[in-house]
Amino acid sequence: MMKILTRLREETAELHKALEGENLANKIMDHSISREEYRNLLFQNYIAYKKAETEIAKYLPVKTEKTAKLSTDLEVLGVKDQGPVLDFSCNNEAEAIGAAYVIEGSAMGGLLIGKEIKDCDSLTGLPDQVFFSGTRDSMKGWNEYLKFLRSREFTDAEIDAAASKAKETFLLFERAFQVELSGTV
Repeated sequence: MMKILTRLREETAELHKALEGENLANKIMDHSISREEYRNLLFQNYIAYKKAETEIAKYLPVKTEKTAKLSTDLEVLGVKDQGPVLDFSCNNEAEAIGAAYVIEGSAMGGLLIGKEIKDCDSLTGLPDQVFFSGTRDSMKGWNEYLKFLRSREFTDAEIDAAASKAKETFLLFERAFQVELSGTV
């Protein structure tokens, strides 16, 4: 398992760092986000997670719930628009493993972001958030993913495919972060 995780981490490090600097979540961390920006951030995440989780579910037993959590938070903010469908697919289990690395690994950052929401003046009055909850419960999917990885060995070809799809998944989020709530790019 360590070989695949190490490779996924190394292959995506640059994309991960770049993406962290390009999205509205930074405004939560410095408490400057507006309510409209927050709605847009949730919407952008929703369209990326929805596509990725749908594809992952075709090949992996990992139960992902991020799309449903985002949908709940968006409804509270009056957003019912499902948004555009982004181009992304998984064609086998190895690719799904790579995509799931990004999806489930995002819980760590989401945990930190969730703890800062209460300090954002513009978000005062929102009910407890489901997606950015700030609770350790958000790490369950990551732990299940790790358990799944520990349950088997991977060939070099599978690791290559997973790493390639993990990078593509970061690019999916990059495209999603360019979409505005109206559904236009």
